[in-house]
Amino acid sequence: MLKNRKLSRAISDLGWRTFRTFLEGKAEKYGRDFRIISRWEPTSQKCSCCGFKGGKLDLSVREWECLNCGSKHDRDENAARNILVAGGQSETKNGRGGKHKTTVKVAEVSETSTHRGAMAR
Repeated sequence: MLKNRKLSRAISDLGWRTFRTFLEGKAEKYGRDFRIISRWEPTSQKCSCCGFKGGKLDLSVREWECLNCGSKHDRDENAARNILVAGGQSETKNGRGGKHKTTVKVAEVSETSTHRGAMAR
């Protein structure tokens, strides 16, 4: 049936829609997030570090260097990071590359040196 020019696209699209419906059901059953991004999102063309869009690349190009920030990317790993970000998640657990910890520094409450000097006089 896929050889029929009039029906092939509809049958193919229906197959992907059915697959997507099954995935949505499984995600709901097991309590997972299921997010959909645009099929036209340039995930392998955009730098995951700075967001610079380098342009269309041939499929034979597996590694490339960003012209804006100079970072080197593997095409598939870069696309995976961009898909996570496009889906609304940070690319890592803490959103900063996994090595940095986010901490809040609280100022100590103590007398200042000018206040001590005023009391000594």
